[in-house]
Amino acid sequence: MSEAAKTFIETYQHQRDALAAAGPDWLRAARDAAMDAFAQAGLPHRRMEDWRYTDLARLLEKATLTPVPLHSGSVALPADRHSFSMFNAIDRHVIVFVDGLLRADLSDIPSGVSFAPLGDVLGAGWTKALIEAPVNKAQATNVLALNLGLMSGGFGLHLAVGQKLAKPLHLVHLALGDGASHSRNLIRLDDGAEATIYETCVSAGATNYFADAVTNVSLGEGARLTLVKVQDEAAGGIHLATLSAQLYARSYLSAFTMTLGAGLSRCQNFVRFEGEGAEAHVNGATALRGRQQGDQFCVTDHAVPHCTSATLFRTVLDDAATGVFQGKVIVRPHAQKTDGRQMSNALILSRDAAMNAKPELEIYADDVQCAHGSTIGELNREALFYLRSRGIDEQSARQLLISAFLDEAFETVPDEAAREGLRGLAADWFRLSEKESA
Repeated sequence: MSEAAKTFIETYQHQRDALAAAGPDWLRAARDAAMDAFAQAGLPHRRMEDWRYTDLARLLEKATLTPVPLHSGSVALPADRHSFSMFNAIDRHVIVFVDGLLRADLSDIPSGVSFAPLGDVLGAGWTKALIEAPVNKAQATNVLALNLGLMSGGFGLHLAVGQKLAKPLHLVHLALGDGASHSRNLIRLDDGAEATIYETCVSAGATNYFADAVTNVSLGEGARLTLVKVQDEAAGGIHLATLSAQLYARSYLSAFTMTLGAGLSRCQNFVRFEGEGAEAHVNGATALRGRQQGDQFCVTDHAVPHCTSATLFRTVLDDAATGVFQGKVIVRPHAQKTDGRQMSNALILSRDAAMNAKPELEIYADDVQCAHGSTIGELNREALFYLRSRGIDEQSARQLLISAFLDEAFETVPDEAAREGLRGLAADWFRLSEKESA
């Protein structure tokens, strides 16, 4: 067993009584069982197929894994960070979390909406069903068990039948102290409900930390959820995020992740169709430099007929950065009329950068439309020469080509203001990258 795994187990043993007091009886038993399973499995490592490109057990050895200290004092919002201010043009409710814990004193929580810290919703019946949802648990046993055992921060959002958020929620996750935080977010939209949620993950002073977050989503018949997330953690941070979503009949999910920060980040997306006529779009863009590593792992499970899924990820890598895309579309027997597609495109700006791509289809039905693909390449020299010949300097020409490359991914975001903010983030990243390499 790795030293990191031992640290997590010791943390649970020290906090077990306090964690048990914060939840119902079923959760206490679930936590114990989860940590027993984690002790048997340990942390993910390269010998596990789903983690062949990301040795989490080894990489966590350098991180501060003791629980992050509780902070209740004043916190300065990172208004000067573009990843925070990019949503300023959008009328929204800003809700602040510090090291995974909701800070109501810094937040604008909407009235008339069932939104509360995780500890306040764990006694509700709907949370048990979400936490125990069987969405691809076999492919994420280690990290889901760890999160269930140690989860303390996060939130619960429940929209009743037909309820629609008047304004988007902007969840700001600030990493203030060095250490490990484990949060669980529970989102349930009943039939016909609609919501848009923006997320910003950014350091507010922490430099060596492990942010572990799991988000469970359940969309009832005809429900619609849009998620737009920007990950801009500190270079010494490790970001592990898991989205697990159940989609019922005619529901719609649009999830987009922009990955810019953290020394190591892994975003896992598990989507399972439970009702016919549902639609899921899981997309993202990644821009990394230095020795950063970004891992995108997506599994879309078509368990019923007549559902549509689309996955598109665009990755730009400079210096000695490493990108990973692993995607799988599963079509179960009898899931006829499935339309499932996934594509990964990577742009390499340096000979020292590396991209690993592994798209897969696992099909057990015959009346389907499924496709997958992957490309890895450099900037088009002819296109660069064409722009230079029209009087455009080399830096501006490179930026135009990179921006055009990422823009197809940005176009999958439904909100125009959010798309413009993402384009601005990409431009900032390019300018900083060029400045550091000059």
